[in-house]
Amino acid sequence: MNILIMIFLLGGPPRVGKSIISSEIRQKHAVSVVSTDTLGAVLENVLSPEAAPDLFVFGKFNEMPMAKRVELIMKDPAELIDYVRKESHVVWRAVEAFIRRENDEGRDALIEGVAVLPELMSRLDDIPHRVVFIGNQGENHKENIKKSAEANERDWMREVSDQYIGAYALFVKRMSAYIEQEAKKYGFEYIEMDKKPFGDVTEEVMKSLGLSTR
Repeated sequence: MNILIMIFLLGGPPRVGKSIISSEIRQKHAVSVVSTDTLGAVLENVLSPEAAPDLFVFGKFNEMPMAKRVELIMKDPAELIDYVRKESHVVWRAVEAFIRRENDEGRDALIEGVAVLPELMSRLDDIPHRVVFIGNQGENHKENIKKSAEANERDWMREVSDQYIGAYALFVKRMSAYIEQEAKKYGFEYIEMDKKPFGDVTEEVMKSLGLSTR
């Protein structure tokens, strides 16, 4: 009997709970989970800024003084979204290589992260996969980010100003809207998280990925 190997992908902006949802899925289903952030970090150690400048463009943003970052986000969140897109296209090289290796080795895998973009999914047309995107366009997402940071003593957001968290929440809101638009354009499901219990969103993601009955 042939067993169908499946690659699952969960995309969306930062700070919407992709890692937490993925951890829940890992606990309930026999599937390994890898973050695109991890694969991106590997690339940063083997590629130079000269060889892959787009890989480091978001890192340059993070090196700016806090006030400058807030100013940039408030002035034009679209510019920061473009930074993420450029970085994601480079990271996708490692993501796709990892996916193909897992598929060749006969292993199910869940890939989660910002680098999972609707526009990149066509590169997996020859591999069995399912993908869903999540986002939060709510007006109160700032409080969600604060609570999440407070619950994790290693979270760098614990050290930033309330103003910065507010600006970052605006970026997440705008990128969520962008992801929703792109998901619809390419025919993928987008789950809006605003005003939904987190557990319900997790269940929606699992159902979308076909994991609820596995």
